[in-house]
Amino acid sequence: MLLPGCEKIAVGYVVKTHGVKGELSVTTDDLFDGELLPGDPVIVDIDGLDVPFFVSAVRGRGRDSLLLTLDDVNDEAAASMFVGRTLYVYEESGEDADPDDDGELTADRLIGYSIVESGRLVGVIDDIRELGPDCWYFVLRDSGQLIPIVDEMIQEIDHQARTVEMILPEGLLEL
Repeated sequence: MLLPGCEKIAVGYVVKTHGVKGELSVTTDDLFDGELLPGDPVIVDIDGLDVPFFVSAVRGRGRDSLLLTLDDVNDEAAASMFVGRTLYVYEESGEDADPDDDGELTADRLIGYSIVESGRLVGVIDDIRELGPDCWYFVLRDSGQLIPIVDEMIQEIDHQARTVEMILPEGLLEL
């Protein structure tokens, strides 16, 4: 999980598509007491990876269900890939919470942190770049090298040392 000090909470289960414009019919989970708003990320487990999708629109549909539209899911065919899947959000667990932190860790808050692999400095994060839907990269200062932001590659984020410990695929830095 990319966000230390957070836990993954089930929002609900996608029962079916609704209409032809990509809307999802979601039965909400009893443990989720939050509210989803446009722009909020929801997490979907796809092949063992936590993949974020962003809410475009949400409207209630009774006490325990809602209709949800996600960015870039614009038709029934695209929406059908979500049917049968559970939607999650990350919520702060409170165990490792920093009292000065607003609870939201976003990749852009890591600008200025050093990327380290096996104790070796790879570079300093200068920018974050989106190169496609759900395809985000750290841009390294000086070299301009792109490092994919993938949960499985991030081992630890140390806010005190301002480092991101990563395991990088062999040959990535030679590209």
